[in-house]
Amino acid sequence: MADANQNIIIKRIKKCPHVAHGGAWKIAFADFMTATMAFFLMLWILSSTNKEEQKEIASYFRDPTIIEASPDILIPNVKKHGNTNSVIDMGGMQDAPMSTDGDKPEDKAKEQEELIKAKEQIEQLIEKNQELNKFKEQLQIDITPNGLSVQLIDDRKRPMFDSGVDVPKDYAAAILRELSTVLKKTHNKISILGHTDSLQYKGSTDYTNWELSADRANAARREFIAGGVKPERFAQVVGLADTIPYDRENPYNPRNRRISIIVLTKEAEENLQKLSSSAPVKVLKEQLQPSKTP
Repeated sequence: MADANQNIIIKRIKKCPHVAHGGAWKIAFADFMTATMAFFLMLWILSSTNKEEQKEIASYFRDPTIIEASPDILIPNVKKHGNTNSVIDMGGMQDAPMSTDGDKPEDKAKEQEELIKAKEQIEQLIEKNQELNKFKEQLQIDITPNGLSVQLIDDRKRPMFDSGVDVPKDYAAAILRELSTVLKKTHNKISILGHTDSLQYKGSTDYTNWELSADRANAARREFIAGGVKPERFAQVVGLADTIPYDRENPYNPRNRRISIIVLTKEAEENLQKLSSSAPVKVLKEQLQPSKTP
C-alpha cells in the first residue's frame, strides 16, 4: 500500500519554439566546408608548381596584355607538364599531344627553347654590363603565355622618360639598344606596349596619356630598329595609357609608367591577327547595300 505521505512530483516540460534550430546552419556549414576545401585545393596546386611556373602565374596577373583581352583567349595558355595537356600532371597515362592550326609539338618546344635562351642572354647581359646592372631593379624579364616579356619600369629617381615627353632619356635609349642585340637574333614578331600612370597629361586637351603612351612605345620601336632589329619584326605598337597598371592598388605609382616588349609566340601572333582581321571589302559592300523590298 502506497504511503499516504509520499510527495507526488509533477514535471512540466515547457516547449520552446524552434527559432534557432532550423536548417539554415546546415547551409552555412556546407558553404564553410566548400570554401575550406577550395582553399586547401589551391594550396595543393601551388605546392605542385615550381618557381618558374609561379613566376609565370604572378606575371600574368601583374600585367595581362592587350593580346590576352581577346575573346578567344581570355583563358591564358597553361604551361604543359611533360606530354600531358592537363593543368596538373598526376603522372601515369599521358594525354595525346595537341596541336593548334597544324603546329607540331616539336615546333612549339623549339620556340620555347629560343625564348628561354633569349631570356637567359638578356639576364647575362644585365649582369655583365655595368650600366645595365644599375637598372636591374627596373628591368623585369619573364616567360609569359604570350612569349618573352621585357618591361622597362620607371622609378621616381630614374625615369625612362621626362614627364610628358616621348623621347627616352639617354640611359633609357642605351638600354633599348643593348636589348636589341638579343632581340634581333630571335625570329618571332615583337609587340611593344606603352603604359602611363593615372596622372593626367598637362597641356593640350588633344594630347592625353593615350597619345603619350603610344608615342613612347613608338620611340622604343625606333631605338630597336636603330639597334639592328628589322622593321618588319614588329607586330604592333600600342599605347594603353593607364588601363593596365603595374600597381593596381596605387594608380599614381611611378612604376605604372613602363614599356612592355613581348617577343610573341606563334599562337599569340595568330590571336593578335584575329583581333585586327576584318571582312573582305566585297563582303562589306554587300552588307552596306540597301535591302531590296518586294
